[in-house]
Amino acid sequence: MKKNLNIILIFLFTIILIISFPSNSKADDDLTITTWEVEANLLKNGDLNIVEDITFKFNDEFNGVFREIILEKTSGVTDINIKEISKDTSTEYTQVDDAENGDQGVFVIDNDSNKKIVQIFSPSKNQQKTFRLSYLVKDVAIKYNDIGELYYKFLGSENKTPIDSFTVDIQLAKKDIDNKVKLFAHGPLNGKISRKTNDIFNLHVNDVPRDTFIEGRILFPKEFIPLSNNIVDKNNYSNILEEEASLQKDIEKKNERKKAIGNILEDTSIIVSILGLALFIILFAKFRRKKDFFENQQYNNIPEDCTPAIATYLTNKTINPNTIIATILDLFRKGYIKVCDGKEMKNKKSVEKDFIITKMKEPDDYLLSHEKHFIDWLINKIGNKESVTTQEIKEFSDKNNAKFTNYYSEWVIKIKENTISKGYFDKSKNKYGLLLILSFTILLLIGIFTIVYGSLFGLTSIIISTILLIYGISFFFRYSDYGYNQYKNWKEFKKYMKTFKNYSSIDDFNKYSLDISLIYSLSLGIDKKILQKFNINKEDSKNNSSYNNSWIYWYFLLNTNNNNMFDKSINSSFGETINPSSGGNFSAGGGGGAGGGGAGGF
Repeated sequence: MKKNLNIILIFLFTIILIISFPSNSKADDDLTITTWEVEANLLKNGDLNIVEDITFKFNDEFNGVFREIILEKTSGVTDINIKEISKDTSTEYTQVDDAENGDQGVFVIDNDSNKKIVQIFSPSKNQQKTFRLSYLVKDVAIKYNDIGELYYKFLGSENKTPIDSFTVDIQLAKKDIDNKVKLFAHGPLNGKISRKTNDIFNLHVNDVPRDTFIEGRILFPKEFIPLSNNIVDKNNYSNILEEEASLQKDIEKKNERKKAIGNILEDTSIIVSILGLALFIILFAKFRRKKDFFENQQYNNIPEDCTPAIATYLTNKTINPNTIIATILDLFRKGYIKVCDGKEMKNKKSVEKDFIITKMKEPDDYLLSHEKHFIDWLINKIGNKESVTTQEIKEFSDKNNAKFTNYYSEWVIKIKENTISKGYFDKSKNKYGLLLILSFTILLLIGIFTIVYGSLFGLTSIIISTILLIYGISFFFRYSDYGYNQYKNWKEFKKYMKTFKNYSSIDDFNKYSLDISLIYSLSLGIDKKILQKFNINKEDSKNNSSYNNSWIYWYFLLNTNNNNMFDKSINSSFGETINPSSGGNFSAGGGGGAGGGGAGGF
């Protein structure tokens, strides 16, 4: 069931990532264009003189940049010049026939049948540079019998570099224009059209994604281009206006369709949000815990003899380094193993002590499977089937890390299996968890699409879907009534054990039973801070016959000092396994203009 849950969660997380984050995110791009400013001057012969200031932001190492210029529906491009400009200076680049990566201050023009690629060699890394490209596009404007037309694609869908800001200023060949000019633009619907001066028209778009074109279409009196050789012998003014009107109608239809879909999604979002909230309230009321009658009860003994490892997993859902030592002491207490001193080992930095863990009797049916596995792991797999030293454990872990990790993982799995087999968790509620996660998916998708179609009611669906997801996941880890009571009991037990901090000598412990509750408190991670103040040492314990050579003797020896030899030895042997290292607006449609192309880096 846990494997299936992990698959479900991974699937849901993937859906959220795909839907929530745009595919054209610029956050991790190695190269972006912060500004692309174009000045286009229409000449009397129908040529278009273009000057582009393109500012590249290099987030990695590049040899230079390129500008691709599409020649479609033109007579070619000439007079290409390149400069690198800054606030106070400009550097002229020289055209060469060939260049290599690493060259500086030169550019190469690669001529193709339908395009020119200008390679600008300027090694760059983690910086911004602005390049000024000037060139002449031949015969781009068309002279009809009744109208002149400039229909040019200033950015082509070939562009693969995201752009923060794209601006075009188009200046016509005459200044005395009045209202004889009509301007249209095609591309992203967030684009704006404006008239800067009498003869200069502006196109502007923010946040231009990849694979997106931007084109302008200007209609003007044919007398503006008297020297044009690009002549079409027909009247075309009415046809162009009809074509643009058709594009505008398409936008209006799309907007109406979007609005209608948005209204439906908004209503749907409200309905499913109400249903989702109702589902949450019904299930929450149905499965809400009744007041625990153990809540105010105090304990001076363990709630249940279920092994320290199970108590730790039940309480924290994890296994910690103290669980190893607590398991050793618990098996010592039960008579299956014992611990004794080994030899001291000196190294360059410190003195470490070896300890010997000896098997006293074979595991039997009184032990749970994780306890049997623990003894088999240490004594039989690592040791000589009779005993094992902490140094041998460490050496085996270093030389056979994968195998050692597998033994540890099997031990943790058996702890979980033993915990589940005791009836602490309620698996009968998993179906409600699946229902809530399915509801989460539906509400999330509806909420996102509702926002995309312009209604903030989608946020309500997303919030409620998140609540359903969290509550749904909780059903897969839900305690049974018995398990919940035991969980609360262990919490109360931990609080009780912490009261030992109010006592200051070993004699105070004579008031209480020195039983297995100390081992459980060790596994639950609460006693090291408390027992440090007792200052019990080996010699003092030897003088007390009730403690000598028993698990209690080792318990106090191990836990009065965070840096004791045994603790360091165990953590050194098991630590790497338990704590591994981590490593005016635009219109849609169009695309029939001359030119195009994009820019990027190499």
